[in-house]
Amino acid sequence: MIEAENVSVLFKRGLFKPKLKALDGFSLKIREGDFFALVGPNGAGKSTAMYCLLGLIQPDSGKISIRGTTPTLGSEMFKEVAYLPEEPHYHLYLTVEEAVLYYASLYGRGITKEKVHEAIERVGLSEYKDLRLSKCSKGMKQKAGIAQCLVNSPKMLFLDEPTRGLDPVAVKEFRDILLDMNKKGSTIVLNSHHLSEVEMICNRVAIMNKGKVIAEDDLNRLRNIDSDTYLVEFEITEKLPHYVDIKMKSQSTIKAQIPAEKLSQFIRFTEDSGLKVYECLLKKATLEDTFLTILEGEN
Repeated sequence: MIEAENVSVLFKRGLFKPKLKALDGFSLKIREGDFFALVGPNGAGKSTAMYCLLGLIQPDSGKISIRGTTPTLGSEMFKEVAYLPEEPHYHLYLTVEEAVLYYASLYGRGITKEKVHEAIERVGLSEYKDLRLSKCSKGMKQKAGIAQCLVNSPKMLFLDEPTRGLDPVAVKEFRDILLDMNKKGSTIVLNSHHLSEVEMICNRVAIMNKGKVIAEDDLNRLRNIDSDTYLVEFEITEKLPHYVDIKMKSQSTIKAQIPAEKLSQFIRFTEDSGLKVYECLLKKATLEDTFLTILEGEN
């Protein structure tokens, strides 16, 4: 559905200075219905890549296509697209309702006022719909931006650090909205530094570094399972079998690793000792583990 092929973008840095390579052979494929994340360190090129996918920046070389069409400003394809930048800038003299109505009108589809009110209510801003944006907090402005993404029921949604400025309750509500939109068929592409959030909502991930994709795969394949090791958490005790590898100890519990072939022996030990077991699961790499390992290998 969305494809980038060997894209490079160069930025000028002033007279007699070499150009900065923001993207350097950037390539990826996003399938229809994906919940796709671009992750990487600061300066990896994530935002530049998103600008290229949106047609806001034309690559110096390479090719971008969305459903076989090169994205250009003013294209009809953008009637099916919504975008929330990392730091949206609004006409601050508008109220929340006026701002969402204005952005809805840009689609040229005659989006009803009821649809606008529905979007505002969904992000929890109904009681503030008459408040001027100049008086809104950063989190409220971000919610207004989310509301303008909802009014058009977009088939493609691009988000650049969308949870920035939101409190934990708002993050959970926003996550539920995105999962519902994806379930109903929207393809979602986001940039994020919050890897734990990415793990909760995305099905595919591309890891970027120095302007290129260095790893791209389904999330489950990136987070490898170590079938030879179990992670266990159990009630604290002084006497432990030799095969228990303690990783963390608190006043009441022990977190440890044990070999898979010793699992049944460990369970018998806890039963015989009358110890409570709070957790027992196969060791799985988190996205953060994978991210750091891949970056270390790249460097």
